[in-house]
Amino acid sequence: MTDPAGTDGAVHISLDLWYPDCWEIETTERFDVGMLGYGIYTTGERVSTLFTLHADTQAAIDSAIDYIAEYPYVHAVSEMNPTYRHATTPVPGNAMRDLLVDHDGRKQITNALMSRGFVCAGPIDIRDGREFWSLATNHDRETVQSKLDEVRDERDAEINVRKITNSTWQSGANALPTERLTQRQLEVFRLARDEGYYNYPKDASAREIAEELEISTSTLHEHLHKAEAILLGQNDER
Repeated sequence: MTDPAGTDGAVHISLDLWYPDCWEIETTERFDVGMLGYGIYTTGERVSTLFTLHADTQAAIDSAIDYIAEYPYVHAVSEMNPTYRHATTPVPGNAMRDLLVDHDGRKQITNALMSRGFVCAGPIDIRDGREFWSLATNHDRETVQSKLDEVRDERDAEINVRKITNSTWQSGANALPTERLTQRQLEVFRLARDEGYYNYPKDASAREIAEELEISTSTLHEHLHKAEAILLGQNDER
């Protein structure tokens, strides 16, 4: 497909960020769990968000839920029916739980981003004490950087822009079955992909990615080879 005539292409931004007093970030720092956030509904100072918690064990999820329920800025936590599932959203790990969380919107970064013309273009991926966002906007690249600087100042946030690209109209393609990866395999694969390890020529070497993950290059290659084999349907080993 081609761009519709007479329209300007939007900009897609991939970024990761950290900011203080965020219960989602602190949960993934304290416990070996990840979270996907979507379905945000705002009513003034309160926000309701649908989250999927994922981990390798149900015990890890149970501990995380207890922590979330006691967090000062969380008002209520409701578990969704276990038959409810976002079929189009791949979730890593062997265990998962859907939660509807009512919490204090003043402590979130969402409004700071949305009020400046950014639109959430996918689930918010929260893991290892960072939030990974996919955003779309009609701003040009210079304005994007200026608006993100405003968010940094307003929320005392650390924001790392991983990639800015012009959106294009493309035919659909089946998503990779990343839900079959373990949490660690998905983390390593996503970092390698986002850093340009699979580009030609490579934008990042195996050594650079291994250093960022604080692992050896041989361990990095082991994780990537297993993940690639699963994603390509060559074996089911985790």
